[in-house]
Amino acid sequence: MNDVAIKVRGVRKSYGRFVALKNLDLNVKSGVVYGFLGPNGAGKTTLIKILLGLSMPDAGEVKIFGEDLFLERNRILKSIGAVVESPAFFEYMTAYENLFHLTRLSGRIGKDKIREALDTVGLRDVEDRRVGAFSYGMKQRLGIANALLPENRLIFLDEPTNGLDPHGILGVRQLIRRLCSERGITFFISSHLLSEVEQVCDYVTIIDKGEKICEAQVSELVGRQARIQIKTPDPDRISAFFRENNIEISDEKTHGGIAVFLVKGPEEFIPELNRKLVASGIDIMKIGKHRDTLEEIFVEFTGKNRTDSASDRF
Repeated sequence: MNDVAIKVRGVRKSYGRFVALKNLDLNVKSGVVYGFLGPNGAGKTTLIKILLGLSMPDAGEVKIFGEDLFLERNRILKSIGAVVESPAFFEYMTAYENLFHLTRLSGRIGKDKIREALDTVGLRDVEDRRVGAFSYGMKQRLGIANALLPENRLIFLDEPTNGLDPHGILGVRQLIRRLCSERGITFFISSHLLSEVEQVCDYVTIIDKGEKICEAQVSELVGRQARIQIKTPDPDRISAFFRENNIEISDEKTHGGIAVFLVKGPEEFIPELNRKLVASGIDIMKIGKHRDTLEEIFVEFTGKNRTDSASDRF
């Protein structure tokens, strides 16, 4: 099997004078959970439509498992599943009946395969219950079961945990990780819930204004620099201390007289720094290693002051 699930080279797409994608490159390894992030209007929806064969780029190349998507579109799409936004089902039908009729669109699939998919997502016990009585989380699971048939190797998920309660989010997250590790299924996830992407994805790409601005392994991205977090009620004195000792401040926030500083330095420097601060008579409420979250990194790459709310139409 090809070790690259998705290969995008120089993809460009315009809508009139608006350029949605600007010579975008992308590499998605097989058998990983891949996060795809960007602000509203960044071009996420445009690329997903192209990868699903629903839209043609103006220029560029797209290969799925080593084959040209636009030359072998019909054959390639038989190995691709997708759950885009809220999955739609026939509310008056049972879970089994929905999958039975929906899979007829892609060819005849045996009853055992359908029941196996329901078992995989934890819905085998309710296969005879009408979908209209399902919770939102159960419908999300049924959507993933449908995307698994017929034995798809690549699954696109758009906001897979949106609208779920904490238990539902955990269940979907565990399901995705299990299907990836046990079956080698590649997941391509687009989401605004950055904390969820951080916990479930192996790799992530961030795009902005149609261009890729970051592509990295999540574990490397969130641990890319060593920083120390210090919480203190003495912001003025600690600022002077940092200046006198040539310690670089990377961020500072003050609320209600309590300040939180982020300074550059390795974890090994924490005990010595703490001793120096205490010896200088500065009150310390908390000190420790700071690990950047994906949300902080996203804001750093796409702009701290950005507050646009335009929909991601392209």
